[in-house]
Parts: sequence; C-alpha cells; structure tokens
Amino acid sequence: MRTYAIAPVRCLALAGLAALGWPLLAAVFVGSHLGLPSPAFFVEHARRLPTLARRLAGRWGGLEISPPYRPAPPPPRRDADGWYRDGDDLFRSAFFPGYVMKMRWIVRDPATWRDLYWMAANPVVGGLPVVVPPALTAGGIAMIWLRHPVLGGAAVLLGIAMGPVMVRFHARWSRVLLAPVPREGRGRLAAVLVPRLVAGVRLCASVGLAVVAAALALAHVPAIVVTAMRLWPDTVLAARRFVSWRRARIGDWTGVRIVSPYLDEPPMPVPDPDGSYRTGWGEFGTVHRRRESAVRAQRWRWTVRDPASWRDLAWLSLEVPVAAMLYAVPAALIIGGLVVCCWLWVWIKALGLVGASISWSPDDPLWAAVPALAGLPAPVAGLVAAALGIAVAPALLRCHARLSRLLLGPTRTAVLTRRVGALASSRTRISDAQAAELRRIERDLHDGAQARWIAVGMQLGAVEQLISADPEAAKVMIARAKDVSVTALAELRELIHGIYPPVLADRGLADAVRTLALDAPLEAKVVVDMAGQVPPPIGAAVYFAVSELLTNVAKHAAASKVSVELRHEGGLLTATVTDDGLGGATAGRGGGLHGIRRRLDGFDGVLVISSPSGGPTVATLEIPCALSSPRTSTFSEKGSRTS
Repeated sequence: MRTYAIAPVRCLALAGLAALGWPLLAAVFVGSHLGLPSPAFFVEHARRLPTLARRLAGRWGGLEISPPYRPAPPPPRRDADGWYRDGDDLFRSAFFPGYVMKMRWIVRDPATWRDLYWMAANPVVGGLPVVVPPALTAGGIAMIWLRHPVLGGAAVLLGIAMGPVMVRFHARWSRVLLAPVPREGRGRLAAVLVPRLVAGVRLCASVGLAVVAAALALAHVPAIVVTAMRLWPDTVLAARRFVSWRRARIGDWTGVRIVSPYLDEPPMPVPDPDGSYRTGWGEFGTVHRRRESAVRAQRWRWTVRDPASWRDLAWLSLEVPVAAMLYAVPAALIIGGLVVCCWLWVWIKALGLVGASISWSPDDPLWAAVPALAGLPAPVAGLVAAALGIAVAPALLRCHARLSRLLLGPTRTAVLTRRVGALASSRTRISDAQAAELRRIERDLHDGAQARWIAVGMQLGAVEQLISADPEAAKVMIARAKDVSVTALAELRELIHGIYPPVLADRGLADAVRTLALDAPLEAKVVVDMAGQVPPPIGAAVYFAVSELLTNVAKHAAASKVSVELRHEGGLLTATVTDDGLGGATAGRGGGLHGIRRRLDGFDGVLVISSPSGGPTVATLEIPCALSSPRTSTFSEKGSRTS
C-alpha cells in the first residue's frame, strides 16, 4: 500500500526531472558553443541528471542501470625532455593537453550523446506518461472538493493504481538510452528507429546553427567597415573555426565527407640582413620595420586572399535561406508535434480539470497548418506530425550536405595544387628514404655478412698451413669456419627478408598477411576479398604496414584478438586492422604509425586511425591500385591462430 500511496508523488518528481531536460540541454548547447569555461565542463556536469535518473530507476522502478561511461583518461605525463605531448604537438604546461584529453574523453564517449538524446526525448517520452497519475489524483481531489465524490474518487484510485506502472515504464524507457550498449548491438527495430530519431534531433539543431552562421556572416560587415579591415583576418579565422566544425559535423551526421580546402599557414617571417621584414614577392613586396606588422600583413594575405575564405562567407550567407527551404517545415513538425500538441495539450487539459477557463488549444495551429490532421486528438496529431518530420530528416540532412560540399569543399584547382605539393613532398621523402635504406643495406653487409666471410677466409688460410702439420687442429678450424659461414648465410637471408620478404614474392600479399597472422602472439583472423594480385611495390608497402600494426597491437594495445581485412573495390585497395584493446593510439611524429603514413605517401595512400579511449582501435589503409591476374592461394580464405 505504501508503494501505491507514494507512487503519484514519485511520478511528480520524475515529471519535474523530465522538465529539467530541455533547459539543461539548452545550457549545454549555448555553453559549449560559447566555450565558457569549457565544453567538457557543461557536458560533464549535465551528466548528473541522467545519473540521478539511473539511481531513481533502481530505487523506484526496480531496474538497475549501470553507468555506461568510459573511464577518465590519466593526467598528461611529462616526457623525458620536459615537454608534454599531445600527438605531434608539444606543450610546456600540462593544462592544454589535459584540456584536450578531457574534451576527447567527453565528446568521443557514445554515452555522452545518449545522455543528450535522453534529455531531449525524456520530456515527451518519459515526462508525459508520468504526469498522468498525479494529474488524475489532483483532478480527483479537486472534483471531490467540488462535490463530485464518485467521479473524483474513481480518478484518485485510478491515479494511485497507475502510479507504480508509470514509474516502471519510466525506468524501462530510461534504460533504453542510459544503459550500456551490449556488445551484440541493437535490435532490428532500434536499428531502424534510432538513426531517424537522431537525424530529427540533428535537423532541429541545424536550424539554430544556421542562425549562428548568419551572425558570423554579418560580423564581416563591421570588421570591414568599422575597423577599416584591421580585424577582418580575425573575423575570417573565427568564421573558419565554425565552418570547419560544421564541415566535420556534416561528415559525421551524413557520411558526406568534405575535405578542408584552406591554404597552409605561411611560416613566420625571417628578418633580412638589415633587420627589416619583407612580405610578398618581387616589386609587389612590402618592407616592414617591425616583426608584428610583418606578421599582421602576412596573416592578412593568408586569410583574405585564400579563395576558401570567400567561399566560406558565401556559405555562411546562404545558410539561413537554405535551412529555411530544407529544414523549416520538418523542424516545425517535429518541435510543434512533440512540444505544442503533446506537452502543452496535457497541461492545458490538466488546468481545465481544476476549473481554469482556457479558450485556446495547442492543436489549433497544427490543424491550420496541416488540415489533414484535423479531427485527430492532439497527442495523436502531434505524434503523426513529428513522425513525418523525423521520416524526412535523414534525406534532408544529406541534401544539405551535398549542397554545402559545393561551397565548403576544395575547388578542382585547389585539389590539383595540393596534390602536386603532396607528390613533390612525398617524392623528396621517398628519395631520402631510399638513400637511407641503401646506406643501411651497405652498413649491414659491411658489418655483418662481409665481416663473417672475411673471417671464414682467414680461418681457411690458417687451415692451409695446419693441414699437413696438425690435421686435427685443421679439422677443428674447418668446423668453426663452417659455423661462421652458416651464421653469415642466416644474416644474409634476414637482410634479404627485410628488403622484400620471400613469402610475398612466392605467394602474394594475401598469403603473406596470413603468414603474419599465424605468427602473431594473439588470436588473429584474416579475411581477403581480392580478385587478383597487388603490384609488388604496393604489396610490400601494405605487408610491412600490416606487420607494424600487428606488432603495435601485440606490444601496446593489451588486446586479446585482432582481425585483418584486405579488400579491393573500385580501384582502391583497403587493409583494415581491428583490435579489441585499450585504444588511445595516436600517430605521433617518430612513431610506428607515423612511419606507416610516410611509407604510404609514396603511393598516394592514406592511413586513418580510429582509436577512442577504451577501444576498439581500427586502422584503415587505403591505396589506389589495379590488380593483376589472380594466383592460386596455398592458404584457406581465413587464417586464424590462438595462442
């Protein structure tokens, strides 16, 4: 009886908890974009609301929900040289790398986004049902007070009876988003609904982001007119940071990747022998007496003369009309359907139960905008309208992404210029690497095999002198010379293996990678989908890259299993190495991953690392190439080994 008696009060508390979702979500959104004091600060403190919901779900609903958050990263450590490292960047203080690590921990944790989705949906999905029991109870008490004891008593009993049911419903609903995601993934229904719900939330957020884009476009006017273009570069860089962030979000939300088109930042000006600084070239150059003025002029040239800056300004100016054309109607359906026609309708009806006189109904504007929904109950009409908006949200987001790519992506000239620069740089690195490799081979031959063969020759010369005087000693020296020759031959074979592995020449890339998997000190699986043979230079590059990745997994990842997938499709060779280790892998300068990238540069290939803290780590190599005729494999299609 006590559970039923206090259930309406618990429902009222859960309704208040739901009402906090949208204000807190707005605070996170505004605070994260203003950067005060840190986006991670707002998101981390916003976790208290879902944490409280998990605790109440266990106490009141009987459903224990474990916290799904990844463990916090350790504080940055100082290197032996006194610097703090974050990837390729070095810092004297631990503040900034710690700040970046915390940002990655918060933003890259899927539980963070599930918390935000829960805060956005809970006022409707979880808040509306739990309002019913206290509303019935309060309405029943009011009707008893208005001398309708029978109807009022029935309402009170119904509200008390529904209380525990609604509390358990709220706990089950919260578990959908606030519980850890199982390894096997979602069910079929969730796999269909969740991406569309997420797209609906992102579409509504894009409306607000379009307003931010318009504000940044307008900020160019005072920067040009009021400050006489002195603050124009700062305005351009501020807009560039927002546009770069939107470019990344568009790729994450829709899969339409937009390459950054900006020119590289010029180096700091170097003083001439007379102490002045020169910017520009030839007769159009400008001489500056102070370094600050030279830096300002160079920065002006870099930002304002970059065609991508003007294309950014065009995109910022067009974002509001494009968003109005694509997003206005579905956003109005989603927000109006869920908020106006569900949430407000319930509260207005609840006020009517206590005698308040309200002539306006939230469903009036929806019926005026969509006459086909007229006659339906307001909650049903609201859900139908929201479902229509959510259904078209993914397609509209993709359409906006393709339109944005026309302005935010690099032009053909910029792509060719960047490609020429990359090829020239990679050619220089390849030449240096080849020279270094030749020096290494020469040194290994001189210090290894050559020295041992010289020792063999000297021992055989001594044998010639002893063979007639002391045959037994000559036999011993011949045996020693034989051992030295065997060692020299083994070193020579190892050197040849480092230049081009024999298994790669004899069996091809697929079987060579399977051999690496068989030799790996953990469970390894290889899947191959190639209808031919890879050219030898590319095959060697991929072989050594996969070998380095497997070595890194065995040494640093603390993984139990790893999988390697080789695939060729559309003229692109893809090698993917996935492990279930701790994650946190970075391609720092001087490390093995950085060396792999340098190796792939010569073939116009790329290495993409996805390694969130807690894992899994996915390393993807992509190299454009054509396959030759297939070769009969000596292995099965999948090779695995457990040790």
